[in-house]
Amino acid sequence: MRKVFFALFLVIFSLSCSNFSDEPVQVDTIYSMDDASKLGIKNLMKGDFETEFPEATHAKWGFWKGREVAILRYESVEKARTLGKTAAEEQTELVEVVESNIAHGPKVEKTKCRGDAYGGTPYRLSPKYNIGIGGTLILNKSSFKDLDVEMGNQRGTRGGCVRREPLYIQFKVHGNLVIMIEPMPEEDRPAMDKIIDEVVSKLP
Repeated sequence: MRKVFFALFLVIFSLSCSNFSDEPVQVDTIYSMDDASKLGIKNLMKGDFETEFPEATHAKWGFWKGREVAILRYESVEKARTLGKTAAEEQTELVEVVESNIAHGPKVEKTKCRGDAYGGTPYRLSPKYNIGIGGTLILNKSSFKDLDVEMGNQRGTRGGCVRREPLYIQFKVHGNLVIMIEPMPEEDRPAMDKIIDEVVSKLP
C-alpha cells in the first residue's frame, strides 16, 4: 500500500513540476531606457509612437535583425503587467476581416499588408508590397503604372492588399518593459517567442 501511495505521489509531483516549468518566468527587475538601448535595437531612441500609452514613460521602436521591435517602459513592474499588457494586446489585436481588408483592432497604430489570395503562411507579405531589394524601392519606366495602381488600392481588394494586419503580432512583459515584435515570413508564434527571449537575454 505504501508503495502505491509513493508512486502516486511521484506522479502528481512530476506533473506539477512540468506545469510549473511551462509558466512564464516573472521578473521583478526595473530597467532603464539605457538598459534597453543595450539590446542592439537600431534607432530605438529615434522611433516614437503617435499613440499615447497611459503611464508609460517611453514608447519607442527600432530594428533588430531585420524586424521591427517596440518597447514600452513603465515605472513599475505592476504597471507593465497591467497597463502595459493591455496596451500590447491592443497593438497586436488581430481580427477576422469583416470590412474591406481590415484585420486589426481599432487601436492598432502600426499595420502591415500580409497574405495572398491563395492562402499560404499567415505572415507572408502581400506580393505587391514586397517590392524592391531590402526594402528599397526600385523603379523603371514600366513600373510607374503598376505602382500607381498598387498604392491606390491599399484598402482594397483582389490584387491589392489582402489583409492589413497589426505590424506586431507577439509581445512579452519582462520586468517593467513590454516588448513587441514583428514576425518575419514563415515564422509562427513559438518562433517569435524564442526571438523575444533572445532579445530579452541581452538585458543586464
